[in-house]
Amino acid sequence: MNLLYRYDGLVFKEKPTEYCDKMAEAIPPPQTKSPKGVLPPDPLFCLKGDMGPIHSLCFPVREYISTCPLLLASTEDGFVHSWNLDTNRRSHKQNMGTSIQAIHSIEEDFITQEKSGTVKLWNLRKSNYHMMKSIETYGGFCKSVLVNAELVVPHDQSTLAIIDVANMEKTRTLNPEIENVGSIMCLTQIEINSRKFILGAYETGHMVLWDFDAAQAVSSIKLIEHTTSISYDALTSKGIVGNSSCVLQVFHIDRNTLEMSIKYETSILNDGINVVKLREDGKIFAAGCWDNRIRYFSWKTLRVLAVLTEHKKPVNDIKFSPFPVSQWNSTIMAAGGQDGVISLWNIYM
Repeated sequence: MNLLYRYDGLVFKEKPTEYCDKMAEAIPPPQTKSPKGVLPPDPLFCLKGDMGPIHSLCFPVREYISTCPLLLASTEDGFVHSWNLDTNRRSHKQNMGTSIQAIHSIEEDFITQEKSGTVKLWNLRKSNYHMMKSIETYGGFCKSVLVNAELVVPHDQSTLAIIDVANMEKTRTLNPEIENVGSIMCLTQIEINSRKFILGAYETGHMVLWDFDAAQAVSSIKLIEHTTSISYDALTSKGIVGNSSCVLQVFHIDRNTLEMSIKYETSILNDGINVVKLREDGKIFAAGCWDNRIRYFSWKTLRVLAVLTEHKKPVNDIKFSPFPVSQWNSTIMAAGGQDGVISLWNIYM
């Protein structure tokens, strides 16, 4: 397979001779299977239970517990499934709305965000969850992000709304300060120099960085259109972006100026990446793709380490557990998708 080469932001099919006195960087070729001689791991377990398409996964975190005993999954038909990871059995199933795009844990409660725009706050009472408060926001497929006790959600005219979860009231608005960028596609929370920021990407490929506390856009960059997912590594000040094409883009944020720039690109064989997720230790990242595969890469080299083929339909969400799971005595990766299956993995590299 022929390599592609990059020089000065341009991509060439052959090494550019006009720049022979300088080094053109080779782009890793797309890989469709695990590297030769390396067998992909089998899943630890697959959670199955008539869930239908899964949109979002969440490992609830409690201050007094240093393990992850539960995994929550929200689905297209509006159910939330609670899985006990000590027994790998479903402990609870409840209808909480329609097409729940995102689910977040906050202390003993959790939040659901529906495609219609309805955001609900839930609390466990006896054996069922009860809705405490709700608010109507702008609908869509973009998943909200939780920043402490505030929720960032899509709003009208390409803006974002920040909601105080305790009161379910909008407190301020984030404006992209760019015209005609279309709908917001994906969001993530990051920290730079101990300050909180929000990264959001739009249909046009424009990615905007907002200062969260000041509610002000501070920089932007143009990426490939139809960005679907962003993940960021605070240690290296770099992030990875997936989109509807076969190209993964790596960007950098200058800690002093907050300006963003594209650093590298790598590609996979087939178009379409639903989700990218960096592991907290910064060694690997995983990509859930439209061709039903999960690819995990070295974050340092961008090389594919393994291609996981457990799922039969596209993968919609990937989460790494923040604490070990007692059953496996290690942190794990969970992936859920259109096939209604949650696969659990021990990615040990």
